[in-house]
Amino acid sequence: MNYAPYADYPLSTTHTGVAFRYAPARNLDSVPIVLLHGLSQQGDYWWPVIESLGSERAIVSIDLNGHGESRRMKSDYQVSSVSKDCVSVLDLLEIDQACVVGHSWGASVALHFAANFADRTHSAVLVDGGAFTPANILERGSISRERLRVELTPPKGPFAESELRAHYLPPGIDLSVAEQDSVMQAIGRTYQTAPSAGLVTTIGFERHMAVLDSFFDYNPDSDLELITVPSWILIACDLNRATGTDTLDDWARAKDDVDGKVQGKMNIALQHWYGAVHDVPLYWPDRVADLIAHAAQRRRGRLT
Repeated sequence: MNYAPYADYPLSTTHTGVAFRYAPARNLDSVPIVLLHGLSQQGDYWWPVIESLGSERAIVSIDLNGHGESRRMKSDYQVSSVSKDCVSVLDLLEIDQACVVGHSWGASVALHFAANFADRTHSAVLVDGGAFTPANILERGSISRERLRVELTPPKGPFAESELRAHYLPPGIDLSVAEQDSVMQAIGRTYQTAPSAGLVTTIGFERHMAVLDSFFDYNPDSDLELITVPSWILIACDLNRATGTDTLDDWARAKDDVDGKVQGKMNIALQHWYGAVHDVPLYWPDRVADLIAHAAQRRRGRLT
C-alpha cells in the first residue's frame, strides 16, 4: 500500500464526532489494527507504518478527541474517555477484536483500552509511552505539577515550513529523499495555516494544554496490573545509554521503572530499542510495522 491508495479512503466520523480513516483487509482472516497517535498529532501520523504494513490487514487510524477532525467533539480528554471513543469506532465498523497500537499519549489510551476492554482487544503495542506517564514523574516528588506543566508546554508558533522541516528532519536522522517526503506527508494534517502567516498546530495551543492537564491525571500502573492480553512495550532508548553514559533524567528514570512494573507478567514483552528516538514510527516505520504485524498474528503459547 502506498500513500495515495490509503488516502483515497475518506475520513469518516462516528455519531459523537470521532474521525477515523479505515482501509479494509485483503485477508479477511487477519486481525484488524487500530492506530492511536500521540498528543498534538492526528491519524495520518501513522502513514509511513501503514505503507510498511501493506494491505493484508484492516487498518483503522483514529483522530483522537481534540485532534485532527475530532476537535469539535465534547472536550473530555481523560484517557478513560478517549479509550471509550475508540470502542465506538470499532462498534461502527463492526470489529469484534483488534490489535490496538498507540504511540506516546496514544499508548496510554491503548493501554487503558486493552486493560479495560479485553474482550475487544486481540493484542496491544505501546510505542514509547503508555507504561510511563507524567504521573509517574510527579509521584517521585522531585518536581511540582506546575513546573512539569511549564516544561511540557509547547511553543505556540506560528512556524515557517522550513522550521517544521528542521524539527522533523534533524541532521542526525539519516533518511532518503522519499523517506523525508513520507515524514512530512505524515505530519501534514498536524498543522494548518495561521490567521496571519506561517503554520500553527491544528489542535491549537489551548486545547493542547487541556489534553496535557487531563493526561497528568492518568497513572498507568493499575492498568499494567490489570492487562491480560498479549502486549508489547517498545521503549526508545538514547544510544548513549548503551555505552554507559549517564543521561538519566526524570523521563529516563520513569522508563527504567517499567522493567520492574512488568516483571513476572508473562503476557507482556518489553523491548528496548537503542538508538531510536521518540518519534520512532516516523523514522523506523519498517521495524515498527514488523513488531505490529508480529503482535497481530493469531498465536498460542508464550510471547517472543
